[in-house]
Amino acid sequence: MKTNCVLFCRVSSSEQEETGYSLPAQEKLLKEYATRKDLKVVKIFSVAESASGAKQRLVFTEMMEYLEKQGVTDLLVEKVDRLSRNLRDAVIAGDWLDLDEDRKIHFVKQNLVLHKNAKSDEKFRWDIEIVLAKKYISNLSEEVKKGQKEKLAQGWFPSVPPLGYMTTGEKGHKTIIIDPDRAPYVARAFEYYVTGNYSLTALNEKLYEEGLRSRNGTKIGKSSLEDMLKDPFYYGAMCWKAVVYPNGKHQPLVKKELFDLTRATLSRGDAPHYMRRSFIFSKMITCGECQATIYAEVQKGHIYYSCKHYQTCSQRYSTKEEDIENAVLSVFNIFQAISVEEAEQIYQKIRADHHEESKYKEDTLKALQARYNELQRRLEVLYDDRLAQVITQERWELKQAGMMAEQEEIQSQISKLKDTEVKYYEKYINIIDLARRSREIYEKRNPEERRMLLKSIFSNLVIKDKIVSYSLKESIAMIVKRVQEKVDSEKLFEPQNSEVQKRQKGTFVPLHPAMLRELDSNQ
Repeated sequence: MKTNCVLFCRVSSSEQEETGYSLPAQEKLLKEYATRKDLKVVKIFSVAESASGAKQRLVFTEMMEYLEKQGVTDLLVEKVDRLSRNLRDAVIAGDWLDLDEDRKIHFVKQNLVLHKNAKSDEKFRWDIEIVLAKKYISNLSEEVKKGQKEKLAQGWFPSVPPLGYMTTGEKGHKTIIIDPDRAPYVARAFEYYVTGNYSLTALNEKLYEEGLRSRNGTKIGKSSLEDMLKDPFYYGAMCWKAVVYPNGKHQPLVKKELFDLTRATLSRGDAPHYMRRSFIFSKMITCGECQATIYAEVQKGHIYYSCKHYQTCSQRYSTKEEDIENAVLSVFNIFQAISVEEAEQIYQKIRADHHEESKYKEDTLKALQARYNELQRRLEVLYDDRLAQVITQERWELKQAGMMAEQEEIQSQISKLKDTEVKYYEKYINIIDLARRSREIYEKRNPEERRMLLKSIFSNLVIKDKIVSYSLKESIAMIVKRVQEKVDSEKLFEPQNSEVQKRQKGTFVPLHPAMLRELDSNQ
């Protein structure tokens, strides 16, 4: 009667598969050996090159459990390093042999059969081969890490790019390009989420309905969507081993400013939770007494907003959504008071002041670019010093991380300056015109679009004793201030101190993309 045996096959690299050491080749070799030794193959366990370390350990564990439960005494492997790649696996295999004198491990190519009563020379060969296999793996890991660091230094991501990108080119010369099928949806995900109108669940549903699919053609998970919105790869950087490298050579899908706004929305926690019904003022209003979020609920066909008293609070009133709308929409009356002539006067004044600010921006851009170039030169010198082993690996990584972080900050500043370099004074008159028609626009929109418009106008909404108060966005507050001061034209157009004006941040903060799209559609 033939003795039962199990085959174990493993390849450690794609090169081995291409040079005759594939899994089918190993399987054929071991089956021929089993036939010669009058052994019956009852099961084959295989580990491919593409399997992760966890998957390889799982297959090895399953095989050892199978041998134990089924009482199989013979295990056939091509070589020692095919069975064990670390000392832990070697100990497990050794313990399995020591429990029964009939158990054997056949290393076919090395003509070595190991068992409990094997000679000392045979066990010594086993020990030496295990150590050599471990050294090979350690060296391979070291070379892989070295190659990854070199690729990062050159501006390329050393792994599979995230959703929205794909690789092209031959092996060893692959580059990362935008995936035309998925990239538009990924970019839209950032734009949608930053509005504050979508929870991650709602956003995931919306993107799926619009056509976003994973590489496997399935719906992406909620956690994967959150990871995507946190990945700096999409604005041109690369995160590897918790270190952000700002020098990515791939094409960004979103601007750094939009990415930062998205991260702020994620961490702020004021994006709405997933609800079947969307309320206009959801998570936009706070209690004037305890500063908690005001929540909405439907009662007898009306929508009411009230404080839920999660903190000590004496507020006991509910406020109708219609009353809140009437209160906040009163600001639209101010916009409607702007005449065409007044808007033109403001436009001409801003245009006249723009020249001095442009000169300041130009000088700032030159200084930032000079500093960036200097850091790049120092990075190249630092890299040469590392290759020449003038400095240690640890010091090189520390210095490199510091300079690359500064470069990233400089790039962000340059990007912001260039974005504001457009002739905002030419769009400002259109923004005023849009503000003059804001009530008309609001009344024609659905609840989701109304919410977007309101978030573009108000920075804060508060209810206390059923009285609604608000704070305006800086750009909107400036328009309101000019209108309120229009009686005194000298005061309205009084020139500001040039030094203050040049350095004043956010004077013309852009409105929400929803309003700007309305602008573009009317030009």
